[in-house]
Amino acid sequence: MNTIKIFSLLLFSLLILNSCNDEDEYTWTDIPNSEVKPVTAHNKVIYEVNVYSYSSGHNFKGLESDLPRLKELGIDILWLMPIHPRGEEKRSGTLGSPYSVKDYKAINPDYGTSEDFKSLVNTAHVMGMEIWLDWVANHTAWDNVWVAGHLDYYAEKDGERPYAPGGWLDVIQLDHTNAEMRVAMADAMKYWLTEFDIDGFRFDAADFVPLDFWRELRKEVDKVKKVTWLSEGSDPAYMEVFDYDYAWDFATALKNFGTENDVPVLIDECKKLFNDAAYKNKGRMVYITNHDLNAYEGSEFDRYGNNVLPLAVLSFTIYDMPLIYNGQEIGMSKSMNFAEPVMVDWNPANKVYVNLYQKLTRLKRTQPALEDGANRGALKIYPTNDESLFAYSRIKGDNEILVLLNFAQVPKRLRFTQELPTGKFKDYLNGGYREFPAGDGISLHENGYAIFVK
Repeated sequence: MNTIKIFSLLLFSLLILNSCNDEDEYTWTDIPNSEVKPVTAHNKVIYEVNVYSYSSGHNFKGLESDLPRLKELGIDILWLMPIHPRGEEKRSGTLGSPYSVKDYKAINPDYGTSEDFKSLVNTAHVMGMEIWLDWVANHTAWDNVWVAGHLDYYAEKDGERPYAPGGWLDVIQLDHTNAEMRVAMADAMKYWLTEFDIDGFRFDAADFVPLDFWRELRKEVDKVKKVTWLSEGSDPAYMEVFDYDYAWDFATALKNFGTENDVPVLIDECKKLFNDAAYKNKGRMVYITNHDLNAYEGSEFDRYGNNVLPLAVLSFTIYDMPLIYNGQEIGMSKSMNFAEPVMVDWNPANKVYVNLYQKLTRLKRTQPALEDGANRGALKIYPTNDESLFAYSRIKGDNEILVLLNFAQVPKRLRFTQELPTGKFKDYLNGGYREFPAGDGISLHENGYAIFVK
């Protein structure tokens, strides 16, 4: 990359940071935006990208051209759904699933060239963002390059080799006990670290793969470069290998809330999430949507109705690393099958959603109480006068984030009934200050939310 391009990107990044500071009605003094801690401090926001659906060109160049917007949105990590060529034999849908990998060391030609990908990674790095790759270690496409010469890499079942696992008819099961396959898998992962300098991996169906495979793989891959590993799973035992997991159990709790709207049960699930000792020193990813949920269960609006925004606030403030799925930040209500040629509808963008997500990302990235893993702040839940209301604080030292949520379809006045938050707080979303305890209560709009910072 030439010097002029680097200088231009650095200048743009500085302008973005300055513009964000100018828009706020008060100045943060604890962690300035220009001093956001590195990933080891666990204060990042992750953004999931389907490269095909993201831009009209279906390619890396289209994504790279939009990096300034993502930077302004407050994104730290770009997780790219699999960028490899998709299997053609027994493929699912028109395009085939990106999780049906044909060659672990190749790039889907529809997305561009290796030089295009290098440019995307380099530009993201200059702008202070990370690139994580989606990695499928449980299975491959039927026509994966390994099949012809290494059929022994694949598992046998009932005398059949290879075979499709479960209901995934477009893929075939790998044999994770095969030593040569383990070496080949590690070699493929190392390729992306050495050739493209990526920053992390999200591992598909991680709980389906034996733990000893992951132990050996991580030990080997770490020899090249230590990056962050995110498991698409919820088995605490696997956290000896992974840095973050998917918290599917909490996602299930949110799904149940979408149908039952039982706030006391939701509060209990938040307590369970927060008090799980297996994650004392590890992180979890929290979300209200992702590619699987969106494709198979509908958009977040289909699942949560008018409670999308209060749940978005919850996902950014209750626990660890929040996820944004491409299009979520503009209020897109479309369900997208990732095996079909479906595009994100970027226009019109709902400014209410854009503005809220910008504020939420900045809150996450600047407040010590919202850090992840061993650095996370405590959770304090405040009893209220109404079962449709949820009030809680995240607390670390002198930093406190007070969150008030109304899940009712009508306005409510929230009153604290037992313990009370105290002191002078900034009204993060509206500006100004508020003294607590609030004797007359706090008014919340229907499906409303408020955030106060001390």
